[in-house]
Amino acid sequence: MATTPNSRDMGIVSICFGFSLGFCVLTGSKATRQTLGVYRRTHSLCNLYIWMVWTELIVNLAMSILSWLFIRGDIPGSFAFFFILVSLWVLQTQCLIQIIANRVGLIMVNKRKVRTMKWTLFVIISLINISVFCIWIPARMEVSQTFVRVNNVWDRIEKVLYLIVDGGLNGLFLYLVRSKLISGGLTKYKPLFNFNAFIVCVSLSMDILIICMMSLPDTFIYVQFHPLAYIVKLNIELSMADLISKVVRRQDRVDNSYSNSNPTELTSNPRHGHFNTRGGVFSSSNEQPTHVSHVYAGKTLSDSSEGDISPQNRGAGIMKTIDTVVQSVEKDGSESVSSSMRQLNECRGV
Repeated sequence: MATTPNSRDMGIVSICFGFSLGFCVLTGSKATRQTLGVYRRTHSLCNLYIWMVWTELIVNLAMSILSWLFIRGDIPGSFAFFFILVSLWVLQTQCLIQIIANRVGLIMVNKRKVRTMKWTLFVIISLINISVFCIWIPARMEVSQTFVRVNNVWDRIEKVLYLIVDGGLNGLFLYLVRSKLISGGLTKYKPLFNFNAFIVCVSLSMDILIICMMSLPDTFIYVQFHPLAYIVKLNIELSMADLISKVVRRQDRVDNSYSNSNPTELTSNPRHGHFNTRGGVFSSSNEQPTHVSHVYAGKTLSDSSEGDISPQNRGAGIMKTIDTVVQSVEKDGSESVSSSMRQLNECRGV
């Protein structure tokens, strides 16, 4: 069980609790603004992203309050308390990882890979969650010293695993933005790249903070830093969502040779040739397959059909991404061109 915290530890906990409440208010205002934006555009709140955001916010607030009361001695340690705390932590970790994966999926051009990535992350995080149920709770209940020793090692390992997953997802996002958007001439995405490159350091520092707090004499105090770290991460994701939406809706584009009259269409990785936006055909003398990605900003995917982005649909957020695969073959002096367009992602609703 946790030792009685001294005045120094209580000071640290009090500061952490205060920051957690402050970030909850700040993050809640952003979540409310994005939720209202989704409702105004769709007249519905059936949006998985919005539900995950609010679940993450409420769970962090509840976990912060419960941990604070336990450290103060207002709540006694029991199996029920530790089980509830771990259950909140499970929702906390699962929702945040899926929110980050959802952001990465907006840039990926293969819907099947996006689903595979999300399910893989869900399974990996679930296995870690199950291990914590089996190790952390018995260690806190001091069932045996073996559980305590194993928990002292495994607790740090699973924190490092989350750090690796978080860093890997953000690294993948940076790679996709640079390789699929910026390298194709869309320099308007450089601010998004630069901001994410900076903010990922802040996000990862939250994981490092938790690991460092595990070295305090009171072995429970680090739990109080979990809500603070994850509410900061959630605030970062909401800020990233706002920035992505603003960048996509910007009308200035670099590559005008492959665009139509719609100012919200973005083309990445273009090759030499001509793209007919009405017929969905790209003509090219290049014998190698060509990939052209289009990111549309508008209301929601249901507001327009694929390939039909009308002016009234130019509103907010990433509406869909279309990948065009071009194969040009010279045969009998004539050129045959095949083009396939695949819808990728629905709007996150921001």
